[in-house]
Amino acid sequence: MTTKTRNWLIAIFILAFPFIVFLAFLLSGTTEPLPPLAPLPNPNGYDDLVKAGEMVSSNTWNFERMDEEQLRETVSANAEALPMARVAFSNQCRVPLQFSKAYSTNHIQDLITLKHLAQAFAAEGRLAEMEGHTRNAAKSYLDLFHMGNESARGGVVIDQLVGTAIEAIGVANLQKLVGQLDAKSCRETAVTLETLDAQRQTWNDVMQQERGWSWRTYSSLQEKITALMMHDELKKLQQHAEEKFNKQQMKTRQLAVDLAARAYELDKGKPPASIANLVPEYLQAIPQDPFTGTNLVYSP
Repeated sequence: MTTKTRNWLIAIFILAFPFIVFLAFLLSGTTEPLPPLAPLPNPNGYDDLVKAGEMVSSNTWNFERMDEEQLRETVSANAEALPMARVAFSNQCRVPLQFSKAYSTNHIQDLITLKHLAQAFAAEGRLAEMEGHTRNAAKSYLDLFHMGNESARGGVVIDQLVGTAIEAIGVANLQKLVGQLDAKSCRETAVTLETLDAQRQTWNDVMQQERGWSWRTYSSLQEKITALMMHDELKKLQQHAEEKFNKQQMKTRQLAVDLAARAYELDKGKPPASIANLVPEYLQAIPQDPFTGTNLVYSP
């Protein structure tokens, strides 16, 4: 072999090496076994949530601007939908993912339906507030948190974003009621929030489900090359979604602390000196900051 030929082969190898590594990476990702799919529960509470949402009156989107009489009409119109949704909470829920390119588009209608159901719960809570039934209002808003959890379970990033938005409606409205609830209601609501928060799926769960769905749906080499080329942009979108998830979890945990502190103050006649005073009578454990992993603090 001449020196010229050898140098030519070395040059080709150097130029081709990144592509070889790139191709090997794609092929390894394609052939690597994916985690097994979890079977859907039977009955699946998610299906009942969607059915309940389909029964909801379409005017619920305007619940924040309705007067008392309009809210009463809206709640009455949804008298069958909300009990069905509450029964769904008692069953296991899991988003029925489909591994097809049309799924994302088709699934949007389910997400819109769930949004209408969430607005119906919020309308029920708002009416209870107007009628002076603060404890009932708190229960309706707490159901929104429960719904946000269960409607996203087993789903991908878009499901979790919608679930987080539903949770946000409940938490924001419940936060306004803290100063109006009695000690028993505050304590019970704080405990329920703490329990439901512990049962939520983690962001790692969401990302594992997202990756599994993507690899099963976009399985060709060309699609994987396209996905890899868009990696940085997709990563930014996922980081933004994770930030929303963590921010809402932070608000929910802070609300549990505020409710527990309110119950403590009503019982003891003075606010707690620190968050540690709330454990274990009002909270099972000190909630953690989802961003830092450190304990939350309470400032009277």
